[in-house]
Amino acid sequence: LAQDGRVVVIGSRGSVEINPRDIMSRNAAVLGMILLKLSDDQLLDIYAELTAGLAKGTLKPVIGRELPLSEASQAHHEIMEALSYGKIILVP
Repeated sequence: LAQDGRVVVIGSRGSVEINPRDIMSRNAAVLGMILLKLSDDQLLDIYAELTAGLAKGTLKPVIGRELPLSEASQAHHEIMEALSYGKIILVP
C-alpha cells in the first residue's frame, strides 16, 4: 500500500485482518462499501472509471482461469467456496 493510499473493500465473504500500525504509518485509509447503497450517478461514475482504467491498462484484473459457459455452476461453486484465485472468465 502506497503512502496516502486507500483500500476499498467492496463485498466480502469473510473477515479481513488489518494491521492498524501499518495503515497509520502510511497515512492510509480503509473504506468499506456496498454497491446497493449507491445512486445511479455514482454507479455510472464507477463504471466509467473502470472502463477507462481497463482501456489505459492501469487496471489489470487477475484472471485465474477460463471456463466454458456450460460450466457456470462450477465457477459459481468455486467462487462461493473460495476455491478460486483471481477472476473466472466464462467463455461462450
